Amino acid sequence: MLKKALSLIDARLSRHGRLGASLIKAVAGTAGMRLAQDSIAFVTSILIAKMLAPAGYGIYSFVLALVAFLAIPSELGIPRLAIREVAVANARKEWGYMRGFIIRAHQAIGAMTLLLVLVAIVGLLLVGDEFDATKLKSMWLGLVLVPLISLGALRGAMMRGLGKVVVGQIPDQIVRPLSLLVLVLLTLFYLGDRVSAAEIMVLQILAMSIAFICGLLLYFRHRPVELARAEPRYRTSVWLMSSIPFSLTAMMQLLNGQTDVLFLGLFREDAEVGIYRVAARFSVLVIFGQQVVNAIQVSHIAHLFAVGDMQKLQKMLTRSSQAVLAVALLMVLAFVFFGPYIIELTFGADFGAAYVPLVILCVGQLVNATMGSVSAVLNMTGNERDAMRSVFISATVNVLLNLLLVPRWGAVGAAIATSTTLIVFNVMMWRLVRLRTGLDSSPLFRRRS
Repeated sequence: MLKKALSLIDARLSRHGRLGASLIKAVAGTAGMRLAQDSIAFVTSILIAKMLAPAGYGIYSFVLALVAFLAIPSELGIPRLAIREVAVANARKEWGYMRGFIIRAHQAIGAMTLLLVLVAIVGLLLVGDEFDATKLKSMWLGLVLVPLISLGALRGAMMRGLGKVVVGQIPDQIVRPLSLLVLVLLTLFYLGDRVSAAEIMVLQILAMSIAFICGLLLYFRHRPVELARAEPRYRTSVWLMSSIPFSLTAMMQLLNGQTDVLFLGLFREDAEVGIYRVAARFSVLVIFGQQVVNAIQVSHIAHLFAVGDMQKLQKMLTRSSQAVLAVALLMVLAFVFFGPYIIELTFGADFGAAYVPLVILCVGQLVNATMGSVSAVLNMTGNERDAMRSVFISATVNVLLNLLLVPRWGAVGAAIATSTTLIVFNVMMWRLVRLRTGLDSSPLFRRRS
């Protein structure tokens, strides 16, 4: 019965062509996993926020932002490059170059991670006395997450480059959040809400370790059989030059994504950081569709551009961006009209002040959804340097606005800075996509043939 149903589904999907069927299957699988991941993570964040209260949740969010500031530079932009290089090598059956790239990628990330962790240890030893005991302990524990995040990102990128989009996301999208939820529930059952941010960080380490081991097992199971027998071939200088703009872009995007939390943690009370974090978590749901699409499209963009099938690539971008915008509009309307009730019902009355920052963030995220997969198109078509310049400009705007607005207006100022940055970045990137590739990533500006 099940086999017959699956055959019927495959027959239906085949009407859309090979790529269309592949994308529909990937979207369905990725959307399902993303929905499961977001649901699990959302429930977990509610439990953690109620266990720690706004102040403790603020410390926890601040430390995770610091961990990201170490993890992203340690990756050197290699995971983004890995999607493109592995996808191209896979399409051309260049197994030697694929194996050589994987070896060099692990060597580079391992060395950079070790260096940054050592620098962070020295920094904590020098200035650790300026932080309270809970925050300092949480930061020490956060260092353990850095290699797990960096190497896990590389493994996930390799799986996506191989076309194993859905399987490659299982460790990060399902295993890690589910493990964390189970650990939080066990802690809540045995200890109640008598926990600190440092103890939650321990749970994060355990969940991340479980997901990391799962990811390795899946990779060894699904890697091409030819890869293990191939003689490694290297283009080290070419890969190094390509990784530089990817690395700078990743670091600038990190600034865009974490500057608000870091500035709030430096200039405002921990409780306000926790409140803003709730608003930011809700606002990300606006681009749920875009996150699903980007996870799937990147390898297809690289492949279609490499073989020169621009018509099929344009059609894929247009259809996917239209679906992304529809999802985004529904989420924005829900938050604008029902935001206060949603926040109080989920996180509690203590986090009610998150509504105004949430509405402001929704404006920027709606523009983000409207412009389409701009970063993916530029990075996967060899225009990563243009992406790097755009991210650098937007990151500069973000830092300056946060520096001006956060000390005075707190969470509202951080939301204005972040939303403005999203608008500036996406408009610049959309224009560059049209200029460099002739493609149009937005559903509102479809170019007629």
